[in-house]
Amino acid sequence: MTLSRDARLFLLSSTLGSFAGSFNGLYFNLYLKDLGYGQDWIGLLTAVSSLVVVASALPLGMGAGAVGYKRLLLLGMGLSAVGMALPAFVPLPGWLVTAAVVGGLGGAMGAVVGGPLLAELAEDEGRTRLFGLQAGVSVLAGMAGSALAGVLPRLYASLWDLPPQGPEAYRAVILTGFLLYLGAFAPLVRLRSGNAPHALAALPRFHTYRRFAWNLTMINGLIGLGAGLIIPFVNLFFRLRFSLPDHLLGLVFALNSLLIGLGNLASPFLARRFGRIRVVVACQALSLPFFFLWGYVPVASLSILGYLVRTTLMNFAGPMFSVAVMEAVPAELRSSASAINLIAWQAGWALGALVSGFVQVRWGFAPLFPATVLLYTLAILITRQVFREPQ
Repeated sequence: MTLSRDARLFLLSSTLGSFAGSFNGLYFNLYLKDLGYGQDWIGLLTAVSSLVVVASALPLGMGAGAVGYKRLLLLGMGLSAVGMALPAFVPLPGWLVTAAVVGGLGGAMGAVVGGPLLAELAEDEGRTRLFGLQAGVSVLAGMAGSALAGVLPRLYASLWDLPPQGPEAYRAVILTGFLLYLGAFAPLVRLRSGNAPHALAALPRFHTYRRFAWNLTMINGLIGLGAGLIIPFVNLFFRLRFSLPDHLLGLVFALNSLLIGLGNLASPFLARRFGRIRVVVACQALSLPFFFLWGYVPVASLSILGYLVRTTLMNFAGPMFSVAVMEAVPAELRSSASAINLIAWQAGWALGALVSGFVQVRWGFAPLFPATVLLYTLAILITRQVFREPQ
């Protein structure tokens, strides 16, 4: 596949951002935990960030075309960078909430326009391959970032005489990720695509696709709710259940990213052979039994295996689902469809994370795994039914 200049720049920016963002993803919860914040507070911050996305995504989606995808994406990256750095400098409750709000708004901007901008950079079969390639290289970059981040706390601790598992070492890693994240701006600034305004997505026009929008809301809301119960707390689960040290946590996250990335790169070929939605449904259904291996087997290696297989299968065909959504609506409605997709998922994620934090404090992780399996099963059944007929 021959990539255009802008497609290469977009992929480079996405790769750098994923590499740097994995530092924060690996250690942020552990950083807060070592500062004395409980899992209920961590769940609350996750919920606040997601609720900001829910509140802002639709207005952003409706107006993104008029502003220009490139401008909105750069602004979103700037806000995300602020949200990443602020907790490292002032980890007080009010500032943590502020960072969650700012980071959530930045994430909403990036998520709303990222898909439509990527869809602009290729056509037809090339679009499917580009979505798969972007998802794959981003996740592989996250793998490399997690592997590197896994050894940094010990390195910083030895350099500056700090505890190897403490907030000071984690703060240094988070700030390292922030500085690396700034490098992702340079390729985007050079983009030529994404500057031209699109027609505003009028609500009456989108009303024609109300059934499709409702189906998307149901599917992504259920998956977001199930994911929010467990996924924001993966690092805490392995630390509290098996006392995994930082370098092993980094290795687990790196392997997870590697498997997801390889799956994303392979998914366009499977989708071409078997059909996009068939691949999505099959892989997600196969992932469900591995939740129980992950959650209940008291052997660290088997639990990690369950987590890795589950995550790989569940995320295997995510890019294919994104392409199906983008191609189901006209070009001027894609940012709005992306926004509805995002709102439903983030609303579920926020509610799941909020509930999960309080459940963990009282009953631990045990009730969360079967609840997630039930929610995912409902989403898979709806996906199979909805996409059986062409939109």
